[in-house]
Amino acid sequence: MPITLRELIAEPELQLRLVADTEAESLDRELTWVHSSDLIDPTPWLEPGQLLLTDGSQFGGDASVTDYVRRLRDAEIVGLGYAVGVITPELPQALVDACRDQQLPLIVVAERMPFIRIIRHVADAIAADRSARVTRSIRAQRAIARAALQPNGLAATLRELEVQLDCWVVLYDRLGRRIRLQTKRTAPAELLDELSKSVAATLRGAKRASRKIETADGEITLQTIGRTGDLLGALVIGTAVTLDAESNDLIASVLGIASIAIEQSRVLDAARHELRRGVLALLQAGATDAALAALRALEAWIPGGAVVVSAVRGVRNWESTLGELEVLAEGAEFAFARVGDELIVFETAGRDPRPSAEALEGRELMIGVSAPVDLEDFSEGLRQARQAVERARPGAPVEFGALAELGMLAWLEAADGAVAARRLFAPLHDRADAAELLHSAEVWFAHNCAWDPAARELGMHRHTLRARIDQLGVICQLDLEDFGARAELYTALQLRE
Repeated sequence: MPITLRELIAEPELQLRLVADTEAESLDRELTWVHSSDLIDPTPWLEPGQLLLTDGSQFGGDASVTDYVRRLRDAEIVGLGYAVGVITPELPQALVDACRDQQLPLIVVAERMPFIRIIRHVADAIAADRSARVTRSIRAQRAIARAALQPNGLAATLRELEVQLDCWVVLYDRLGRRIRLQTKRTAPAELLDELSKSVAATLRGAKRASRKIETADGEITLQTIGRTGDLLGALVIGTAVTLDAESNDLIASVLGIASIAIEQSRVLDAARHELRRGVLALLQAGATDAALAALRALEAWIPGGAVVVSAVRGVRNWESTLGELEVLAEGAEFAFARVGDELIVFETAGRDPRPSAEALEGRELMIGVSAPVDLEDFSEGLRQARQAVERARPGAPVEFGALAELGMLAWLEAADGAVAARRLFAPLHDRADAAELLHSAEVWFAHNCAWDPAARELGMHRHTLRARIDQLGVICQLDLEDFGARAELYTALQLRE
């Protein structure tokens, strides 16, 4: 570390002597430089942490020694060196009293001791300290680089950081959850809850950030990982002392390594997404054994019984959603895959809440959930989920088993009633008046098949409306004088796409 004022005074060759009754805490502050000046107010050219040397020629006449010392103290000068035998043979008593009152260390510089020798001694000490810092920094950066090349490079890098900075380290994922890594030290247990809250709040801001938190045991540094709008997590470092510039440079290197490691993991995630899509296709095709083998290769969850299948629509930020599902899927009993603009999730049946809910809730998604099915019947579960999602609203999932509560039409829709509706209306496809005929029928049914009010709403004579309905019946081969035929037409109108 750089030389302190106390260490400078202790150098025998400099022959410096501290006036005993002016000792202060600043004796143990690091010296940033040494200046010499005989100005009555040298403070505009001084900076905090410096030692000032003078021969006292400025104290003649009306110059106030008290004001002079006060100005030095206000400028955070660590001490004043006075050369005896140049202007005065001894220290002026007024200067001794003023330094004592302001608690500014006063040093006697021996007669014929050149100021430049003191300045050069401090300069050499500062240069040596700077060289030592650079050497330590290079050594630490090399150690970090070697750690990054190990098989589990991220964990090894964090362990090396703990060694180099004598600190503890905690890594958090993009959801603000602590990532369990084998490090050399653990964070104080009493701090973990508060740290998790601070990290979560910082990540919600979605902006790059760096925070310092003072504690009774030292300082905590919180650094986000990733770029604004795409944060990958956060790194928290606890130290007993304030970090210097070299330490912060080392942390910056570790953050870079962490970013690269996480980005590489995201590339692997993208490959895993493609494999999951393949697994889904195998399950749909009934190739259950092949699908299970692929899941084992992915080291993913293997279903052990009945599953429920969810079809999710309305995802806006696919990267964020898939990233959160990727994190949550580790150790959880669910699997997922993106198929076009639809997210398919299957998970253990009977779990409440469902394991995937944490990543999907609060996103105003449309979700349809199948009844429990065996894995061999996955395609049926997917069909049910897709039928249910057709009736879902943002933020309000619909379960296939609850479609009965929505009425007979919902069951008909779930049973592919739209297929029958398409077949019934097929003869209309090539007609220019198809939309007009169907709209007239909808208005007619809305008025309980009463001709006059329906005709008034449509702005036509009731005989014209009757002619249209009769024409529609002929085209669709329905006798609309019969109640059953009317019911069939009404149902087809509700189910048509």
